[in-house]
Amino acid sequence: MYDRFADIYDRMMSEMPYDIWFERLTAYLERQGKTGGHLCELGCGTGEMTGRFAEAGYEVTGIDLSPDMLALAAEKKKDGQDILYLNQDMTDFSLHKPADVVLCICDSINYLLEEDDLRGLFGCVREVLSEDGLFLFDMKTEYCFQEILGNEIRMEDEEDYTVIWDNEYDPETKINEYMLTMFMRGPGSGQYERWDECHRQRAYSPEKIKELLREAGFELWDCFREDMEAPPGAKDERIYFTVQPCNGY
Repeated sequence: MYDRFADIYDRMMSEMPYDIWFERLTAYLERQGKTGGHLCELGCGTGEMTGRFAEAGYEVTGIDLSPDMLALAAEKKKDGQDILYLNQDMTDFSLHKPADVVLCICDSINYLLEEDDLRGLFGCVREVLSEDGLFLFDMKTEYCFQEILGNEIRMEDEEDYTVIWDNEYDPETKINEYMLTMFMRGPGSGQYERWDECHRQRAYSPEKIKELLREAGFELWDCFREDMEAPPGAKDERIYFTVQPCNGY
């Protein structure tokens, strides 16, 4: 997953509101007194957010399962930025020191298709998070998969590549399958190569997420919609959770 797609990921995501997300995240963390320290981003991808947090003065560890994505992230790292990139699975990872903040955004958690995967993730976060630390993550909602993405075809057509996303949502399994067909022009030639990748994400109810978090020793701190201020509604495409370790767990 994200093998060949890594080559064009940043170009396809160039319109993503990373700056807005960063402003909302840092404003929320500031309200919680988390203005620095060690921040770990799970599913960091090509380092768009890790770089921003490093610029803001955080010591950052970025974890991702894709070596190709991490290679691109490392290329972006600026002199003086305190960033460590690790190629690990976020359902089974460890850190060299406790984290004051663990962050997992851009619906990375939706890629975990089994409840046991979520248990592994939440258990690892509980192990690495400091006792007064904060775990903040987002998830796409079932409304997003069923009403916005499901059974839709999207195409991105540029001068040297074309990507076709064919989405199919199964309400029984709650899994959305993205079939990616990529046509990429080779360097120095007019020939295109075809690559195919299959990506899957699963929708989880907020109730199930809260249940699994309690099992792992967390207590819910906040739950809100994408503006990170108001409570989520029935038609929100993405919701955020922030949790802290339970006292005495």
